[in-house]
Amino acid sequence: MRFISLADFCKEFGEPQMSDYQTVYDGEVETNNLEALYTKFNIDHPPGYAGHSLSMSDVLELYDENGSNFFYCDRFGFQEIGFTSSEQTQTMQL
Repeated sequence: MRFISLADFCKEFGEPQMSDYQTVYDGEVETNNLEALYTKFNIDHPPGYAGHSLSMSDVLELYDENGSNFFYCDRFGFQEIGFTSSEQTQTMQL
């Protein structure tokens, strides 16, 4: 299930499920730009980050007081996916 495109994931396993993932970072960072986050979590890990460099098949959750959006790191860029969110209090999660 790791390091494959979203299309291949869906073909092999169905839609990604939140239960397939674990939180490796939950904190604030200075941007919501997905490409900037990709760079940050590959080059300049924030304190407390416990994961590997951001790779294909990883999921980013961006959240605020209005809700969450989830993005699958695909071959090229990110694809929004439809996880349901747990309640959050920070502004961003990886």
